[in-house]
Amino acid sequence: METKTNIRYKIHSIAENCCTLNIDKINVSDINEESLRFQYKIETLIKMSENIILVTPGIRFILGDTTILEVSATISYDVQTLDEAFSVDKENHKINIKADILPSFVGASYSTLRGIVYAKTAGTPLAQYPIPMIEIPTLMNKNAISVED
Repeated sequence: METKTNIRYKIHSIAENCCTLNIDKINVSDINEESLRFQYKIETLIKMSENIILVTPGIRFILGDTTILEVSATISYDVQTLDEAFSVDKENHKINIKADILPSFVGASYSTLRGIVYAKTAGTPLAQYPIPMIEIPTLMNKNAISVED
């Protein structure tokens, strides 16, 4: 019989890492859904000894060869007894997941970044192009996870 583990966690902090808005020399009429390319990344750092998980989503909007918007932020989560959610198999370089909390953190972090981008682009031509919604499994598949003791 499988026992459920109740993992308690909370957001510790939200820190904007970078925000570059480069639309001053761009012809606004060139911006549309077809010409605007979108890139994203997600990185997660699990700090076992500190009971902290850091999730860092980042996005870019590219027009032609020019990055016109780049934003990233790190959201820090305090996790009581992180060792009840994860264990690390150092010999095989694997993370054993006991409680699948990462999808919630990744989804919340990406949505937090969406709000930051909204605030940064308000009043600009990019305001009508919110960052796309991406399904949690897709974000998790692209998530680069690393662990520190």
